[in-house]
Amino acid sequence: MLLILKKTIYILIIVALNLYVCTYLASKLSSRMELRRGYRMTRVGGIGFPAIRFLSYLGKKANMNIWIFLLFIFSLLIWTVAPFSSNLVLVDMDFSMMAAILFIIIIIVLNLTSQLTTHYRLTMGEASRKMIMVLSLTIPVFLSIVSIMLVNRSFGFKEIVSLQHVYWNIVYQPLGFIICLVSIVFMLKILRLNKNGVSGFGEHEGNGISRMIMKFSEYTIVIFLIYMTVLLYLGGYKNLFFIKGEIMLGIKFYTVFIFSLFAGKALGNIEDYRLLFRINFKFLIPLALINFAATLGFFIARNIYGLL
Repeated sequence: MLLILKKTIYILIIVALNLYVCTYLASKLSSRMELRRGYRMTRVGGIGFPAIRFLSYLGKKANMNIWIFLLFIFSLLIWTVAPFSSNLVLVDMDFSMMAAILFIIIIIVLNLTSQLTTHYRLTMGEASRKMIMVLSLTIPVFLSIVSIMLVNRSFGFKEIVSLQHVYWNIVYQPLGFIICLVSIVFMLKILRLNKNGVSGFGEHEGNGISRMIMKFSEYTIVIFLIYMTVLLYLGGYKNLFFIKGEIMLGIKFYTVFIFSLFAGKALGNIEDYRLLFRINFKFLIPLALINFAATLGFFIARNIYGLL
């Protein structure tokens, strides 16, 4: 019991610290790319921005409901199946990837349900469209994840990471990695998490702690997908020569995160997110299906007929 409690505390500290750093980087880099200094503690882009934003939410009227409460619970639960090292994982099971996919879908649906509780019809319509777009972007990501499962013949994060001791999965699945990365960049654009560190949905009614939880869930979706991409394609927490695995994990995670921020900014100010929606269904999903079909063909040829 004490060991589980210690692991829980470690995981909560890691998640909270990295969420803070990601929020700061999003606001700081956004300020720099928009040619603003953003260096003061109280300005967007300052290192104190996440804390100040958090306190500003606490100072406003809370409008809690059951959906907000469940959203917060599942936004934390999703991290229980993600290994941070070979020993630091709270729920170690063979189907951890399937559980992660289920948690992501639940978080998106709960976020959508929470947005629908507002009485402002314009805000409700905007939020609904954006969360539906985010949900649609998970389709190519999940198809790419299934391809990784076929290549490694495993449903568990830890086993897939351990199988990358010679070559990372990006060598076998470069198209899947690109699909996941592009989908994450599109999610950043739709949620506007890379715009001054503030999510792009309209102001939720009450704008108190419920809004903070919704923002936390939006960051959780993107950050967890980036973390999952690092685990599945880039070797996760495996050692690289003399560099410890935990350090390499952090380097790879923040490299992908910062690249996603820059890529999102490079797309410019896209106000009509239906363009990203069309790109998803006309290009990303078909490419993910092609990648899955090719991987399935390779799997059948190698493991059933022994041709490869």
